[in-house]
Amino acid sequence: MFRDGEYPLVVFRVRVGREQFTLKGRLYREGGLVYTTVEEMPDDCPFLPDQIRLEEDDLELKHDQAGGEDWYQYHGFVTAF
Repeated sequence: MFRDGEYPLVVFRVRVGREQFTLKGRLYREGGLVYTTVEEMPDDCPFLPDQIRLEEDDLELKHDQAGGEDWYQYHGFVTAF
C-alpha cells in the first residue's frame, strides 16, 4: 500500500449519532495496523481522538488530476459516541 515514512492524505467519514462529518488526515502504519491522524474537520464536529484505526481493505487510492496529488478515500465509516 504505502511505504513506511510516508504519510499520505486520506479522506474519511465519521458518524456521530445521526450526523455524518467528512474529515481529512494522514495515514500511517504502526505495528501492522493502519491509523489516521485528524488534520481537517468541520467546526461543528465533536472532539475525536488523536488517532483513528482504519481497515486497510476499505482504502482506495485516488489521483487528483488538477493538483497531481495521490490520496486515499476510506469507504468505511468511523463511529464515534
